[in-house]
Amino acid sequence: MQHILDMIANGTKMAEKDHEELIYEVGLELVDSYEIVYDPENLIPNDDDMANRVLEAAIDLLELVGVYSIDTKKVLQIPRDNILRSIQNSRNYLNIGEGIDRYLLTLQDNADKKMPLIMGGPNASPVTPDLYIPIHRSYSKYKDIGAIAPASLDVTTSASFAKKGPENLMRARQAVQLVKEACASEGRPDMCIVTPPHIEDPIAAVSIANPRFMGPGDLQEIIPRLDLKINSDELSRVYHYKMTGSNYMCSPMVLRGITTDSPEQFAIEIVAEALKSQVIYGASVFLKYPVHINPADCYKTLWASFLSSMAISQNSLCFHGSVINNSAGPCTEMMMYETAVQTIGYVACGCDILSGPVSNNGNMSNHVAGLDAQFMAEIARFATELSRKDANYLCMELFSRYQHKLNSPDIGKSFVECYNPETIEPTKEYLDVYEQAIDDVYAILRHKNRRTAHGR
Repeated sequence: MQHILDMIANGTKMAEKDHEELIYEVGLELVDSYEIVYDPENLIPNDDDMANRVLEAAIDLLELVGVYSIDTKKVLQIPRDNILRSIQNSRNYLNIGEGIDRYLLTLQDNADKKMPLIMGGPNASPVTPDLYIPIHRSYSKYKDIGAIAPASLDVTTSASFAKKGPENLMRARQAVQLVKEACASEGRPDMCIVTPPHIEDPIAAVSIANPRFMGPGDLQEIIPRLDLKINSDELSRVYHYKMTGSNYMCSPMVLRGITTDSPEQFAIEIVAEALKSQVIYGASVFLKYPVHINPADCYKTLWASFLSSMAISQNSLCFHGSVINNSAGPCTEMMMYETAVQTIGYVACGCDILSGPVSNNGNMSNHVAGLDAQFMAEIARFATELSRKDANYLCMELFSRYQHKLNSPDIGKSFVECYNPETIEPTKEYLDVYEQAIDDVYAILRHKNRRTAHGR
């Protein structure tokens, strides 16, 4: 940590906007020099060598533009040796959870398509206190779900300073206790939970990182600033987690459309963010949340995110995963298809963790339910048996079924409309949608194989 602070003190003064423009300009040059080429005909890239070039380009980007300190308005210049050393020192295994709910993560490359850890949960979607326990029970009841990514606690704050005051600290502890109670209700008191995502105040975040609330089997989460930036609050939390021996992950919401125009640039920047999470934060896990400004960019965003996953996994850069983010809502065919495309693609490209799935882009309160995460687990297991060619075919076919709805997605149903909140059982309608979506995925592949067998 002292080394990072020294780099900040000795950094070069620069305006934040100038640093963003530098990322854009250098990224464009690297796309050309490393011959990174977007392929609109294949949603899952099929060029391992290009994925390796993306990593090399990301190393160059981080070295050339550095990391911007929001607090000091200075750029930390990171020597290439430091970046390479962080790759060489990547952890080979990680234990999360405890007791019978303990889960061992081992570093893998995308040639070894093991079942990823399913981190099911609302993943920052808002949930009201009255449904907080039932909704999280709907995830923890499925044994395929190995960790919980909690909801934001949807409450009306009583003070304007709540985000950095005692009320936020109380909400932080309340959310952790409610998630723990939900897991215990399903006989899984020791499964890993992630820091509830609405906890932005470093004092509140640090306060729950102790055995009375979140233990050594849980994952603390830092949501860093976009576009290769850092601030002192993030560094304070990192220092605390290191001193207490807590596992923690960096989960940037990487946004296409600010410092990147093209999907090629975006892939490079995502990998540069993964490198930053290792060099600056020393994170246990890098979990990306790729999003875009325009729904029409969804296809290109997925392509870039899949390519970045390949670059990270086949070079054993770090433990990494992706948030499955959907525009549609629960109990809809569209959301199942969106989940399937991302799940199949990320398994094919070597992700260690899949988190979510998020519904309605995380914008609707109580529009989340556990069966969608179980669907993600079922599709992930199926995807481990697929060749990358078959995975790409499936993703292309499924994407074509909902692409026309992206500007006006199916809203779906709230938790109480698709689950019995007392028995925590899904409705028949929800189960029917689930079963039909799984049948559709299998049917697409059967149809392809029949056409291949007949030489078409």
